[in-house]
Amino acid sequence: MMIFAMLLAVFLGTVMSFSHILSAPLIEACLQITDISLIILLFLIGFDIGNNRESLKTLLKADRYALIIPVGTIIGTIFGGYLVSIITDLTANEGMAIASGFGWHSLSAVLLTEMKGSDIGAIAFLSNVFRESITILSIPFLSKLVGPYAAIAPGGATTMDVTLPIIEKYCGKRAAIIGFINGVILSTLVPIIIPLYA
Repeated sequence: MMIFAMLLAVFLGTVMSFSHILSAPLIEACLQITDISLIILLFLIGFDIGNNRESLKTLLKADRYALIIPVGTIIGTIFGGYLVSIITDLTANEGMAIASGFGWHSLSAVLLTEMKGSDIGAIAFLSNVFRESITILSIPFLSKLVGPYAAIAPGGATTMDVTLPIIEKYCGKRAAIIGFINGVILSTLVPIIIPLYA
């Protein structure tokens, strides 16, 4: 039910934006509103983690999954970008650079627009938005089919913010902690890895 509510919210926001129902100042403030919302979300998740002593111990111990999942996500994502370049007009470097956004659509789009042009920036934006949307839809199914930790990987950098509540709901608090660590690592690496392929 939560997933459908989130998708409905995105759909309504898109329709309202195209139809100019929302005021111009509100549209201009969207980025600030998003940042504030994410900060509140992270605060509440941190509060929830701190409220559960077992979760806090897991975070401090950071088991093997805290490194295995980010490494696997990086290798799989970049290899996926390479495979896409084989079946499209993108060069291998362009495919891997786009993939190296790891779901962080705003930053990767800006970086690649500056480095490779607006076409590649737009592709990066859309591919990472689609990755985030597919992750939101697939986490409930992946957590049951392949396990809670495998369900973290599709989220990429978004596992520290946007997809974190969904991971916590369907995969459990321990997976949410690993997801948060995964998101922090990947978000840190995005501005480092993208220039390697640009």
